Amino acid sequence: MIEDMNMKNTRILLIVALLLSCASSLSSAATSVPVVLVTGFGPFQNYSVNPSGLVAEALNGSSVAGALVVGVVLPVDYNESVDLAVHAIQQYRPILIISCGLNPRAHAIHVENIGVNFRRYDKGNGRLSFPRRIEPSGPLFRTSTLPVSAVVRALRGANISVQRSFYAGMYVCNNLFYELLKYTYGLNDSVPVGFLHVPLLSSQDPEGMPMGDMVHAVTLAIQTSLPSISYAS
Repeated sequence: MIEDMNMKNTRILLIVALLLSCASSLSSAATSVPVVLVTGFGPFQNYSVNPSGLVAEALNGSSVAGALVVGVVLPVDYNESVDLAVHAIQQYRPILIISCGLNPRAHAIHVENIGVNFRRYDKGNGRLSFPRRIEPSGPLFRTSTLPVSAVVRALRGANISVQRSFYAGMYVCNNLFYELLKYTYGLNDSVPVGFLHVPLLSSQDPEGMPMGDMVHAVTLAIQTSLPSISYAS
């Protein structure tokens, strides 16, 4: 038990160190250009490589349509992922947020349309808990504030396998999506939030997707979403 707590604390410290490292290297640029926050997730269960985290790392520090991309890798944990994402929002004040997660059963990019107010916990041995509300008094679902249809069209136009999805599951991905939609709704200047599920890499699954296509997909999602946002470029 103590060993598990130590491992968990070490993981938190490593993630905070990553955020501070990003802040020191990007702070001067972030004050002069708009910021887009892209989040992904780290390893979990049997997936020692999580493509969504690799996408966030690949885009970190890049420039897309005049905006600086800050990529953050989050732990696959209900509470830690939300806390660290909110910390990044407060620190970088992004004009756009795109979160990514892995759907091992997907064979295309899933552009999520809604986050549902339910989550299930892994009880071990492949068993899941009964669905519980994320926010007891919250709405049944929250809708993506990205131009979802336009993003799907853009990816199809680039010959990237994609589909519009109306169910982001009931795990950590959906929980983060729902919570970020709730958090940004309360901001004075509403910040668009979207979620993209990515499949396994083609190196992990013959029916997976090349890393380059995933990075291109998120880049296109940013390029497609930015024109709908008013900001000083």
